[in-house]
Amino acid sequence: MKEYQTNQLKMYIEQTEMLVINPYLHIRLSKELLEKYKQGLYNKQLAFMLNNINKIRELGIKYPSNADPVFYVYIVPDENFRELLQFPSHRNCKGGGKPVLSYDLDGFNSAYGISSNLLERENKMSSMQEVNNIHEFAHLVHGMFFYNKSRILAEGFAEALPLYTMNYESCFDEHREMLLGLTEEQILSAQELIELERHHDFNKGAILPNKSCSFDFTYFSSYLFVRGCLETIESKFGLSRVESTQKFLEIVRKSQCICEWLIFDIADAIGVPREELLCGKDMQMNVTKKLKIYEKSYIK
Repeated sequence: MKEYQTNQLKMYIEQTEMLVINPYLHIRLSKELLEKYKQGLYNKQLAFMLNNINKIRELGIKYPSNADPVFYVYIVPDENFRELLQFPSHRNCKGGGKPVLSYDLDGFNSAYGISSNLLERENKMSSMQEVNNIHEFAHLVHGMFFYNKSRILAEGFAEALPLYTMNYESCFDEHREMLLGLTEEQILSAQELIELERHHDFNKGAILPNKSCSFDFTYFSSYLFVRGCLETIESKFGLSRVESTQKFLEIVRKSQCICEWLIFDIADAIGVPREELLCGKDMQMNVTKKLKIYEKSYIK
C-alpha cells in the first residue's frame, strides 16, 4: 500500500484569496502573491489570458446540464510550483502551468494552475505562447465532457481547439511548416499513442528543440488524429468547425469505453472503419495534404 500523501494544492487553495476579475474569470492566489497583483505585475499577462478566454466563450460551446462554468486560475509560488501542480518532471523549466482539479463548485471541473513568474512577463504573447495558453484552457473545456478518459483525445483536443477550430494554424507559421514537412513514419497512430499512455511513456520528445508541447511527437500526432475526426464530422454531417467540435465532445462524452474501444466508438459515430481509425494514418496524412492547399491562401 502506498504511503498517504497530503494534497498540497488543496491545502494551498484553502488559504488563498479569491479575486473576481469578471463574472467568468476568477483567480485564487496567496496573500503574498496578492501583493504582486496589487502592484500590477500580472496585468499584461492577465489581459492576454482574458482575451483568450473571451475567444473561447465566443465559440458558444454548450456544456452538459446547461452549465455556464467560471474559468478559475490558481496562481502558485514559483519555489514549489512542481509539487503544487504535480508538474511533469521531464520538462526542465523554472515555471509552468497545467490543468489541476478545481476546488470551486461554480467553475469547470478543472482550474488552470500556473506559477507566478509566468504571469510577471512583460512581453506580448507570441503565436506559440498564445496557442499554448488556449491549449491549457481547452483542457478545462473538454473536462466538462470527458476527464482522464484518454490522453490522445485530451491533448489532441487541447491542440485542435486553438489550431483548427479557432484557426490559429493560419498564423502559427512555424507549427504549420513543421506539419507540412512530416513523413508518415513520424506520425504516431492512435494505437501507438494508446500503448505509450498505457506504459506511462507518453513523452517521446520533440521534433524541434526548445519549443512548446505542440512540437512533441505525441502531441502533434494526437492533434492530427483529433483534427482528422473533426474534419470527418464536418464532411459527414455538413457542419461548421465549431459545430463539429461540439459534436466531437458529445460523441466522446456518450462513450463508456476507454483505450481501443473508445476509438471504436468514435469510428462508429463518424463512419470510419474501426481498425483504420485505430491503426491507420491515412486520415492524419489527409490533414497534412489539406494544409498544403490551405498554405496557398495563408501566404498571400
